Amino acid sequence: MAQDQYKCKECGATFHSQVEMERHNRTVHSRFTCDVCGETFGSESELEAHNRIVHPEIQKSNSR
Repeated sequence: MAQDQYKCKECGATFHSQVEMERHNRTVHSRFTCDVCGETFGSESELEAHNRIVHPEIQKSNSR
């Protein structure tokens, strides 16, 4: 049996792949929520990138 290689820095859970760990972090440890659609993110920079790509109208309305 293969050993788990990836460990969550937040809670110590272990995973077989980086993809599984990233999914865990997004769903369990998300702290930043989009005010427009409710999607959650693990970092402020991920939320900002989401807003630039998915909700560009917010950037335009905030710059006025």
